[in-house]
Parts: sequence; structure tokens; C-alpha cells
Amino acid sequence: DLYWVSVVETGGVPKGLPENLPKEVRDQMLAQFKSETDTQKHYLTSYASRTETKQGITIIDFESMTLYQLNPKNKTYTKINMTSMMKGQMGEMAKKMAEDSKTTRTNETKKIAGYQCRKYIVTIMGSESEYWMSKDVEGYREFKALNEKMLKKHPGFKQIQMGGFIGREGFPVETVTNIMGMKTKTVLEKIEEKSLSKELFEIPAGYKLVEMKMPFK
Repeated sequence: DLYWVSVVETGGVPKGLPENLPKEVRDQMLAQFKSETDTQKHYLTSYASRTETKQGITIIDFESMTLYQLNPKNKTYTKINMTSMMKGQMGEMAKKMAEDSKTTRTNETKKIAGYQCRKYIVTIMGSESEYWMSKDVEGYREFKALNEKMLKKHPGFKQIQMGGFIGREGFPVETVTNIMGMKTKTVLEKIEEKSLSKELFEIPAGYKLVEMKMPFK
């Protein structure tokens, strides 16, 4: 099993806002996009994953292909059947994005967080992102094996992982995405192989299920 911590920095100003917006409205909208930093924790096993952020906790059960979104503040959670979702409009959108994506291996290398990394450019729907990958990261072999096992059992994940690029070319030590003026930079802080408790991937007692309305079916 794997556990790692990433530091995520977000910021920027969204592009494409209408020119005729009243100043008060524009200022109010831009105020929502203030720069911030988040420390995220990731847990990965052969049967599930868990990600903890400021916004909440996301658990994906690979066996049932169910995604759970937990809100620790009010102790509620939602769940989504990913198999059904990928068969609908969301699946079609993901498929088109995967078909449109392009990954370019560059000759640019540098050391990040103590690891020798190579730069890859990933283009999706006209937006370019930088992926600095390394095969020297502790636990990379385990990460690659877990990804290969998951993709073999659930090929649909290839649409999310750009054809299996993540894992095959290394562990993503640093990623930089730019979407409509908004920049997100994610850097690996630490990683370790350790045995993870199954309780990490279960809904805690006392949490209430709430219905989530899907925008696409």
C-alpha cells in the first residue's frame, strides 16, 4: 500500500468574463479565486483509494466502482456509481477528452523534491499541463503495479488517466495545470510504502447518506 502527501497551490484570474459586467459583480466573482495552499493526503491500495483535502474526503472503491464524497463538517456523504456514470454523458465527455489528449515526452529534466524528473507536456482540449515524472520515487514500482492492476480490471479508468500515462512513465512529482487562467501546482512532499487499515476506506459511523443530483446522466 502507498501513502503520500502533496502540497497544492492554486491561483490566477479566470479568463473569458463578460466585458460588460458591473464592477461590483466582477470584483465579487474575482474575490472567490484568491490564491491558496492546501496539503493533501493520499492513500492507495489494490482495492481502494482515499484523498483528503480542505474540501473533504474522497474514497473510491475499485471493487464496486463506487465513489464516496465525505463532508466531515456535517458528517454526510454522497455516493456515485462510476460504472453507470461512465455509460452516460459524463462517460462520453471523458472519452472525447481522452481521445483529444496528447502526451509529449521532452528532453527537459531537473531535480524536484530530491528526485530526478523528466518533463512531459499533456494537452487536453487545447490546454497544456506540465507533468514532471520520476521513476526514482520510493514506492514507484508499487504505484505502477497498482495502476496496471486497476486499469486491467477497469479499462474505463484509462479515460481518466490519459491512456495509462500516469504510472507508466513514472510518479508525478510535480504537475502544473493552466485552465482558463487558473493555475494549479501540485508538488510531492513525501511518500512511503506502508500497510493501510481497511477502515480508511469505509464510511465512518454516524455519517448520513444524502442524495446527489447529477448534472449529466
